[in-house]
Amino acid sequence: MFFSLVGTGFAQTQDGGIYVSGLPNNALTADEAKDGYELLWNGKDYTGWVLNNSKSNPGAPDAAGNWTIVNTKGVESGDTHKSASPDSNMLEVVSAGSSLFTKDASFLNFDWKVEWQATVGAAGNAGLLYYYQIAVSTENNPTAAEYQLQNSQWVDEWKSLLTTAGCNYEMTPLLPSRKNSDNSPNWLRAEGHWNQSRIISYQGHCAHYGNGLRLLEYQKGTPAYQTAFAASKYQTYATYPTIHAGSFFIQDHGQPQMKFRNLRVKRLTDNPWGPASPYLNKASGKDSTLIDTLAFDQDLFPKGVSNLPKYLIVPRTAVKIRTSSEGLSIEFSEAGNYTVTIEDVRGMRYSIHKVKQANQIFLSGKFNGSPRVLTIWKGDKKLTESIIGVK
Repeated sequence: MFFSLVGTGFAQTQDGGIYVSGLPNNALTADEAKDGYELLWNGKDYTGWVLNNSKSNPGAPDAAGNWTIVNTKGVESGDTHKSASPDSNMLEVVSAGSSLFTKDASFLNFDWKVEWQATVGAAGNAGLLYYYQIAVSTENNPTAAEYQLQNSQWVDEWKSLLTTAGCNYEMTPLLPSRKNSDNSPNWLRAEGHWNQSRIISYQGHCAHYGNGLRLLEYQKGTPAYQTAFAASKYQTYATYPTIHAGSFFIQDHGQPQMKFRNLRVKRLTDNPWGPASPYLNKASGKDSTLIDTLAFDQDLFPKGVSNLPKYLIVPRTAVKIRTSSEGLSIEFSEAGNYTVTIEDVRGMRYSIHKVKQANQIFLSGKFNGSPRVLTIWKGDKKLTESIIGVK
């Protein structure tokens, strides 16, 4: 079967569930490079990566450690050599031992994409960790959240909300639509097939995607997050729940033949959850939910969406809101660019209004029906959110 993927010009063929790119693996496309993605693994060696068994380890040479670089068949098929072409190579776990993490520990706002595969007959227990800080601990999780990886055929290992594939391990379960009645994932391809995982993070607000489907979202610091943290094994780790940057970390959990390729990342300066984001799911009736389908090759953000300044400081702005039978009046203490969204509390209706370099906005209409949720933004800063309505 042949199909085209929209966004970066990828063309892929599917051969027994093994995705073979029409363009090289382990390399950026021209569009990705233009849009600001970075290649995290070059497909040839361990440049930029370190084993977590030593803070001073300069990397993982081919002849040492429990990882190897192999051709397309894999170690379990007797393939013990890497190709001269990065396109053919994969990172593979040979035996239990150390995990790999990036030397770069500055990732906080990002769009991270990874392809991975669990070998037939192996449990495939592993993880994609982010925010990892080796300066705090050489262990897996005292600082790092984990996107759980496992083999979809080993059903007995799935029967827990907080340990199934794609979940935020021990913290955030899959959305109900992404799991079966026994809590096993319904988004995952069978063992021996490549899966595409994607993690989007902005200031501690995170979303997990799997094979193009939104699996979950969470925001650090919310009551729900703090409740989950207090009940988790992380509860004694002071750094874990804080909003902090860190390395990307590919976990070896004693499962041989886990394979990885096509590791790439884009550093985000736009907020995917900001009012101008094209990735908000307005149909959900909420301003904090991303769209349900976001293909692996689809860029954040598309061309034409302007970037916000990297460090945006918004002064305190006073807001006066008045409702009447004629409409809604909003006055600001200073002129600026403001975005106002209005939706009913049931999420049935939604509207968005913008003003540029103004200190007031008037919206005509009757606001004496069902209560409305009024949200006001200045740039990327949410100024206020309140319930409005008159009798």
